[in-house]
Amino acid sequence: MVPSAKKILLTAASVTLALSQNAGADERWGETRKSNPYVAGDMHNHNTCTDGSVAAGYSIDRSVGKGTSAAGGNNFDLDWFTLGNHGGSGNRDCRFSDASANIPGDNTTTYWSQTLGKTFDGITVTSLKGTPNGTGTNATMWRWQSIQEIEYPTIVARTATYNKVLVEGLEWIVPGHEHTDVAVIAGQNPGGTGNADKMAEFEYRYDRADTDAIGPVDGGNNPIWSGKDNVNNSGSAGHGKALAGITWLQAKYPLQSYAIPTHTERQGPFNPSGTAGYNIEHFRDFNNAGPTVAFGIEAPGHMAEGGLTGGSGSYKSNAVGGGTYGMHGVYTAKVGGLWDGLLGEGRNFFVFQSSDWHSRGVYGARDASTTADFIPGEYTRLYVPNERRFDQQSIIDGMRSGNSYSVNAQIIGPDMVFRAKGEWDDDWKTMGETLVVRRGEKIVLEMEVTVPASNNSPYSFNNPLLLPVGIKQPLNKPSLDHVDLITGDITGPIAPGAPGYAVANAGGTAGADIVYNPSAKIAKQIQTTKMQSYRLRDGSTRLSFRTTFTAGSTPFYIRARGTNIPPATPNVSDSAGNPLLDLNNVNVSCTDGACPSHLGVVNGVKKVTNDVQAWSNVWFYANPIFVRTYGTPELLVEKNKELARKLAHEHHHWHDWDHWGHWGHWGHWAFNRD
Repeated sequence: MVPSAKKILLTAASVTLALSQNAGADERWGETRKSNPYVAGDMHNHNTCTDGSVAAGYSIDRSVGKGTSAAGGNNFDLDWFTLGNHGGSGNRDCRFSDASANIPGDNTTTYWSQTLGKTFDGITVTSLKGTPNGTGTNATMWRWQSIQEIEYPTIVARTATYNKVLVEGLEWIVPGHEHTDVAVIAGQNPGGTGNADKMAEFEYRYDRADTDAIGPVDGGNNPIWSGKDNVNNSGSAGHGKALAGITWLQAKYPLQSYAIPTHTERQGPFNPSGTAGYNIEHFRDFNNAGPTVAFGIEAPGHMAEGGLTGGSGSYKSNAVGGGTYGMHGVYTAKVGGLWDGLLGEGRNFFVFQSSDWHSRGVYGARDASTTADFIPGEYTRLYVPNERRFDQQSIIDGMRSGNSYSVNAQIIGPDMVFRAKGEWDDDWKTMGETLVVRRGEKIVLEMEVTVPASNNSPYSFNNPLLLPVGIKQPLNKPSLDHVDLITGDITGPIAPGAPGYAVANAGGTAGADIVYNPSAKIAKQIQTTKMQSYRLRDGSTRLSFRTTFTAGSTPFYIRARGTNIPPATPNVSDSAGNPLLDLNNVNVSCTDGACPSHLGVVNGVKKVTNDVQAWSNVWFYANPIFVRTYGTPELLVEKNKELARKLAHEHHHWHDWDHWGHWGHWGHWAFNRD
């Protein structure tokens, strides 16, 4: 087991909660808290194999190591980590960092043309394989080769160093679209030897930036991976190739892979003759083609890029929605928007978030401040359930189950409880699961979170976004103002070609995401002052509440989000508590003497931008619990869960696939059976 998860379990098991005197009548509960440990990771980041600033090994060291890096800078102790570089090619030897990273002893940009035949970090590259691409320092290595010969061996070496779970993945440059995070763990066994050949093969076959026409060859110099489509890489034809890639994953590795589109609003709506964006039909197509592979959407990283003209999440004004909202894209941030539309079909479609780490902008990798990205684990954490034998498969199983949540700025910790049951039984269901009850039955919903005593922020001055509403809250001490419980009706899947299946979207207009599920709403907003509160010995605070819903004849879902921002905070949230366009944050001044010098300045006054904006405007997102009544048809999420279970049985998959329905039984915290 991951050491930090042991600490989580011990802490969670030792806390007993009593009723809060200030809780509302529907927001009370007095049971002993059940343990629900999760483990934190990151599945989207970059190194010098493509467009990152640091070596592949360095990015792992800083993300999963403990304490302080030998070269300087804090490590962030993640429990699991997926290398997720772009596809295509790169001319830099990614055993080395760039000069811009400012790392002592590793501060010179190094090219493949300078290192062929030499051994570094126990790895020797003898030649650049495939179709020759560039000369001199511009000579590039195709990504399929660096996956096989650089990144995966680096993972093997780091697995021997750290007691963490490491995966070789890919940020797929998608034909016809922008990007999607992919991992294929088949063959990977970094605790032993194994290989990342299947991950490399997917990249070679389906990445539109990989135009290599040869790939690896056998002893007779014949290509091993034949039949590549190097033509259909843009527009509608590109989308067809992308669907072929999803179909390939579903057919070959339905339980050992995932494909999660990322920063999906960034390049605007889908362009039928270009390579930009996604409309809702593309997510539907992906989920239909890969029901156990394409099961979600990823909110953007790049959280410190917000300047005077916007840019947080690397979203400019041409993005769908015109920018980010509470550090999320409008597809996930807008109630009734694209995510709610997909959930309204009952789809197994979940939200994830990662760092998208590249660099710290004007700063070096060891510096505390950043004008671009955060190191994995520093700001954003994706929590999946811990298992007794936590491994690579556990990551994919946990993500697929929907029992996961994403957290920015450590606003809550790794032991969230979010569960529901009918009033007449104790069959608790959690995120990603379906609760079946009688019509008219009350549904009991409980939530518990821990607000840590501190976070990784280097700033201790008061949050400038909260000062206009009279709140003095240091940026390095997390706070939670309220939790939104968002519901929406489920009316069933829309068939391809049917009205409403394909919906053109708009780009470049603030808030211009279409309402796809008009029934979606903030059903309840629970203020922390109405929650039961318990201070723990480490200075953190355990919060909990109970509330009820009533089951009608229409299936529905309940999802949750939480924030440090009160409703109607000027320039940050509307009267209902929804996040405003983050560009509005720059209307707020940062006047404390400790406000850093790199912030945007207007008329000599520093504004809330870059990393100060990120540490100030903080949210977490929890995936939904689905609800339907007895006698109604199974939801698509249930059918796809059953498909996964059937595939596991057929493939003799050793993990306990009952865990997709297992986490409702809170006396158990490990899914695997001996």
